Amino acid sequence: MLAASVAVLVAVIVWPVKRPEEKKLPEKSEILGMMQEQSQIATTEVTIRKMAIYDSDTQIASLNPAKWKLGKRVCVVPVDVTIRYGIDLTELKESDLQFVGEDTLEIRLPKAKIIDKSFNPVTNQNEIVTLSTGLRDEVGEATIQKIKNMAFDEVVNHDLDFQKQLSAELTHNTEAVFTSLLEAVGLHPVFIH
Repeated sequence: MLAASVAVLVAVIVWPVKRPEEKKLPEKSEILGMMQEQSQIATTEVTIRKMAIYDSDTQIASLNPAKWKLGKRVCVVPVDVTIRYGIDLTELKESDLQFVGEDTLEIRLPKAKIIDKSFNPVTNQNEIVTLSTGLRDEVGEATIQKIKNMAFDEVVNHDLDFQKQLSAELTHNTEAVFTSLLEAVGLHPVFIH
């Protein structure tokens, strides 16, 4: 009986005691790398069709009646402007991630912006409507390109309400994805704006 008690005592002393495991949270550098790898989720590509309209009124630019430009020129050109809008996660730095307490992570995402922009310089003549009356020259390719450039500039630099709407939606979606990813590793993200 004594031998059995000693054997049980030795087994208890030698047998490893299972302690509750401490959860190991990832380092800031690991989190940063994971977030930067997700750059595709933080961008969206949008194509906007802008109807660019050019309208010239009657002009008399010379005293010589042979050079008077009487009449009107009208041109309507559809322009498909493609913008890639998003949060450039390569701009995210370790200083934008701050641990608060044991498992809360404050994150300051970069602002959403236009990452890339373009429009097709080739014109489909079947989609263009032109009208020249009186002594006006017909609308040429150079004028059409100027019209397209103006439409492109308007979408990229002046449609700020649309960009604001895109920014809000994109930021919300990016935060939702990162919340899901970070909660899976035991972190509770808080996004600072």
